[in-house]
Amino acid sequence: MKFNSPIQTVVNHSKARRDIRARSNKIPSLPEVVTAVLRLLNDPGTEIQAFEGVLSKDPALVAKMLRVVNSPFYGLARPMTSIKEAVMVLGFRSLRSLVLAASTAGFMEQDYGCYGHDEKGLWKHALSVASGARTLAEILREGPDSREEIFVAGLLHDIGKMLIAPYLGQNAPQGCETGIDFVDIESKLLGITHEEAGGLVCKKWGLTDLIVDVIEGHHGNTQSEAHLRAMTIVRLTDIHAHRLGFGFRDGFPFQTQDIRKDLEFLGLDEDAYEDAKFEMEEAMSSAIATLGNLAAC
Repeated sequence: MKFNSPIQTVVNHSKARRDIRARSNKIPSLPEVVTAVLRLLNDPGTEIQAFEGVLSKDPALVAKMLRVVNSPFYGLARPMTSIKEAVMVLGFRSLRSLVLAASTAGFMEQDYGCYGHDEKGLWKHALSVASGARTLAEILREGPDSREEIFVAGLLHDIGKMLIAPYLGQNAPQGCETGIDFVDIESKLLGITHEEAGGLVCKKWGLTDLIVDVIEGHHGNTQSEAHLRAMTIVRLTDIHAHRLGFGFRDGFPFQTQDIRKDLEFLGLDEDAYEDAKFEMEEAMSSAIATLGNLAAC
């Protein structure tokens, strides 16, 4: 991988950052129905009837959500036939996860081969991190609200790749195939990483501070003291999903990372984490099997 002179690098970085920021402005907003649902979820006084009124405007989204709700992933005792039933069983928190999963799948099912992903690989990787992170959060006794936010943060942690991939593939096709540190490649070639780019996308979508902070700092490159626990949970899960190869081409190399400080921060010893990994992997496999084709529904 060839790098330019310091002056040329500064010029290239400045141009790339301007271009990528301009591209972020062109990213489609979340569908109006989705933003309306998210607003309702932020109001503790909202009743189920309000969700029914909003979601009835998008029958395709409702059908997709019911398909997910009735899948083995949720393991309900009987089929749900309406959003009202589904919300009564799952609760408002899971509705946020469902709506965002259903509305963002298409963005992540594109070609991200330059990052080592196989077909629909970024989406499968996103599902594995989301479900694994929620499982780890539950093991760590995080509250229900926190668990669902961590699920969404895990789901969208690499969303910035959709802005970076066209530039990374164009400028570093060989670097993309080596399995070396992608954040380092992005930073050296473009002066902006998929973490920062992902933050641009999620701020445009009006997502919570926790979700934005996790996305901007899930590789540990953060100055923020807020939401460090959620960042650490998603980062550990991301590393584990990489090692399992979920969403990546067979044999694609991954970086070896020292996780001891993260385990210590979360209060997990190595034996406890080994036990947790089995539960996480089971949740990851289930999520991919159930939701892997969500965008095509």
